Amino acid sequence: MTTFIASLQNELMKIFTRKKFFVLLIIEILICILCGGVNYLIGKASAGAVSTSLMLSNMPMNMLSFFIQIYVPLMILMASSDLFASEVQDGTIRASFMRPVSRFKLYASKVTAITIMAVIYLAVLFVLTTIMKLVGGSGVASATGIVDSFFAYFLDIFPIIVLVLFAAMLNQLLNSPSLSIVICVIIYIGLYILGIVVPQASGLLFTGYLQWHNLWLGVTLPFGAMLSKIGLIFGYGLVFGCIGYYLFERKEV
Repeated sequence: MTTFIASLQNELMKIFTRKKFFVLLIIEILICILCGGVNYLIGKASAGAVSTSLMLSNMPMNMLSFFIQIYVPLMILMASSDLFASEVQDGTIRASFMRPVSRFKLYASKVTAITIMAVIYLAVLFVLTTIMKLVGGSGVASATGIVDSFFAYFLDIFPIIVLVLFAAMLNQLLNSPSLSIVICVIIYIGLYILGIVVPQASGLLFTGYLQWHNLWLGVTLPFGAMLSKIGLIFGYGLVFGCIGYYLFERKEV
């Protein structure tokens, strides 16, 4: 466990020493502030026809829809490329293999580090939009809404983990970071569009469950249907994780 924690700290340091992730975090904050400001101005300009508090009260969930399907997945694909394909290309992966840590722990620490980064992006988004929700005039009466929003963000972490495992698996097949990002983005967009164009396929693709909270909050499905969807997500994660680790274990550099 000690070696895993040390390896995890090392992988997290690799991510957060790259300035682009801080820049993208700042961009996320600016997007939230901009959207909050626009909603506030619309409410004021409508002279009461549109409630400012109502518009801002929906900020946590409205922003989650965009970030969980577009922004955070892009961060995951970039981080996966940096921790896998980039290290293979520049040869630094050899130093990692020479450390007293098994390849399983090394692979798990990389996947965990990427997941933690994604959770941080979601946490910042939740805190910022919740502050806007409260400042907008919702007040204590929105406490229940805040709890629901928290659970929505928490539930969406699970499909994010599957996406991390998917990106890590693809990166075992690619040794060029630029090619890795392009291929991963194309495949992700392709799966996402396929789920929209063919609604029947959406229920079979893991990309169709990125807004996992929709199945749990509000009107829920019967227990049997929920169980099958849980099994589907778990199965995707298991397959991606096993294939990715197998390829990583067999990798020769």
